[in-house]
Amino acid sequence: MSVAITLAIALALLAPFAAAPTDAFAAVHKCASERGAVVYQDRPCGAPPIDGSVLSDAPLSVLPAPSRRTIEREAPVRPPKAERARKPDPPRLGDPAARRHLRIGMSEGEVLARVGPPDFTTGKGRRSTRWTWMPAPADPDTVTAVLFDTGRVVEVERTVVKR
Repeated sequence: MSVAITLAIALALLAPFAAAPTDAFAAVHKCASERGAVVYQDRPCGAPPIDGSVLSDAPLSVLPAPSRRTIEREAPVRPPKAERARKPDPPRLGDPAARRHLRIGMSEGEVLARVGPPDFTTGKGRRSTRWTWMPAPADPDTVTAVLFDTGRVVEVERTVVKR
């Protein structure tokens, strides 16, 4: 292609952008009105007002409409922390007594099906994770921790705790 044709194509492609309005480059200034309300305007704060002949006769306001009524609400009265009712623990899934039967080589799914979800987990999303169950009525005074490596049990740790 000749240089003249390339220049004509480039000029034809860039002409609409040259004629585009430049309002996209206008700045917006956040100012405070006389009453302390936030006002957004296209002039710097404190700039002299625009000549009124430029504006139409239509009323224009950037301030929010005045509220017609004021609603006052009282803060809810809460009993002191000691008097609040404690929510009961949700029922556990699985059988806590089956924790003593966990063995190396079991999958995460097998463990979940037998003893239910753990109370604490660490290492989620990693190759090795640790699940911990706290004492329960069916398995009292024992903390059970299971270490998984790539989804299989590699260690079962049962620790007796004194009350």
